[in-house]
Amino acid sequence: MEEALLLRRIREEFPNLTWTSHRYLTHGWDHAVLILDEALVFRAPRAQANRDALANEARLLRHLRPRVDVGIPDYVYESADGSFAGYRLLAGRELDAATFKRLSDTARERTAEQLAAFLTAVHETPKSVARDCGVSEQDPRKDHEDLVRDVETLVLPRLASHEIEAIRAFLTELAAEVGPTRPTALVHGDLAGEHILWDADRRQVNIIDFSDRSIGDPALDFAGLLANGQQFAQRVVDQYRGPKDERRLWRARLYFRRMALEAMVYALQGYPCTFEEGYAEFRAQFRV
Repeated sequence: MEEALLLRRIREEFPNLTWTSHRYLTHGWDHAVLILDEALVFRAPRAQANRDALANEARLLRHLRPRVDVGIPDYVYESADGSFAGYRLLAGRELDAATFKRLSDTARERTAEQLAAFLTAVHETPKSVARDCGVSEQDPRKDHEDLVRDVETLVLPRLASHEIEAIRAFLTELAAEVGPTRPTALVHGDLAGEHILWDADRRQVNIIDFSDRSIGDPALDFAGLLANGQQFAQRVVDQYRGPKDERRLWRARLYFRRMALEAMVYALQGYPCTFEEGYAEFRAQFRV
C-alpha cells in the first residue's frame, strides 16, 4: 500500500487517531510500514493474499502475549478489511552485531535469558493453536529442493569453481538434516538482529515481525543468534527449557550458513537486498 493511500485509510478507519509526523518505511519485504509520531507502527501487507496472514498474526500474538515476558506487538488497531493494522511502538535498538558488541556482560546475560524463555514459550505452543491461527507447516524437503534449484541456476554461474565445490558439498550436508524425523514446533522463523530490540532503559528484549512464523524445526530460531557469536547462541541454548535436542545448535549452524545462499538467490530474484551483501556473507561463512 502506498504512503498516501495508507495515511488516508488510517484517517478513514480511525477518525479519532491524530498525529503530527510520520515515517514511511519501504525496505520491508512483505509489508509497508508507517510510523506515526514515533509511537504507533502500522503495517500493510504488500500482497492481497497476505491480508488474512496479518489478521492471523494478530490472533497468534494475542495468544502468546500472556505467555511470554518479552515485548511483542499488540495490534490495537485493525482495519475492517484486514489490509493494515497498528500497534504501539516497541522501544529498543536492533540487536545487530555492532549493538551487541557494546552491551555489557550483564546485558548480554539478561538478553540470553529472555530470548531463551521466549523461545521456550513459543516452541511449546500447541500446534493445534498455531494451526487455528493460520500458521502453515513447512515442507523442508521441498524447500531444500527449491533452494538447490535456485542456487544451481542463479548463483553458481556467477562463482569460481572452488566456490561452487564448497556450496555443493554444503548442500549435500544440509540435505541430510531436512528429513521428516526432525522435531517441529511453532517458530518465529526470522529471529535475526533486526527483529530483536534491546530496550536498555528497561533492560528488556522486544521481538517484532512474526511474518515468517511457521511450524518448522525449532533450530531455525537459534540460527540468527549465531551472528552474535557461538558463545552467545550457546548461552541461549543452555537456558532454553524446550525438549532436549543434542543436534539443535548443529542444525542452527547449517541454517545460519544457508542464509548467505538464500540472500544471493533473493537478490537475483528481485528482493530488496544485494547480491554483493549475500556474497560477502558467503565468503565469510564458507571461508573461501
